[in-house]
Amino acid sequence: PLLRVMGKSILERNLEQLQGLVDEVILVIGYKGEAIKKYFGPLYKGMKLTYVWQEEQLGTGHAAKLALPHLKGRFLLMYGDDLYAKADIEKLLQRCPSILLGRVDNPSQFGVAVTEGERVKELVEKPKNPESNLVNAGLYCLDPSVFNIDIEKSLRGEYEFTDYVQNLLQKEPLFFVVTENWIPISSPDSLYRAAGKLRG
Repeated sequence: PLLRVMGKSILERNLEQLQGLVDEVILVIGYKGEAIKKYFGPLYKGMKLTYVWQEEQLGTGHAAKLALPHLKGRFLLMYGDDLYAKADIEKLLQRCPSILLGRVDNPSQFGVAVTEGERVKELVEKPKNPESNLVNAGLYCLDPSVFNIDIEKSLRGEYEFTDYVQNLLQKEPLFFVVTENWIPISSPDSLYRAAGKLRG
């Protein structure tokens, strides 16, 4: 998250998108977490920053649930290593529970969303034959009640946040917003592509 794109860290760019929309940001940190804490401190442009340590890397579901004691109501969950846009976050906030979806050329490398009308029916993790090129962009607006179940470790030995979401889908509608602004960053190449996209 501290890698720079066009002179600013990924995390700083995402915090800027949250400005004016949230009062507090809970940063779940682990690997090189002290560097993140030292870089940003307790406050960023009027937003309180609360740091929660994930001592053992047990997956996205485990990391997200560590923030639960600090949640005061509906919340945004945002992955720390992709770039998002304020306009999309505002749309998600209008229809909670909701998820951001993006279009990609290689959907089999992502969690693919199966949609019906304005709702997500199912999320299929890295399918061999994806039904569409709409994928989970890793940004949600949800209620803390999403954590009201116990989930099991996945085959790779981690607790996956999408398992909480899959359970939610059985109970209530999950709306979606399709974005053209999401920039996934997962490799050095994608970091360079992100800089090119930001340049326009």
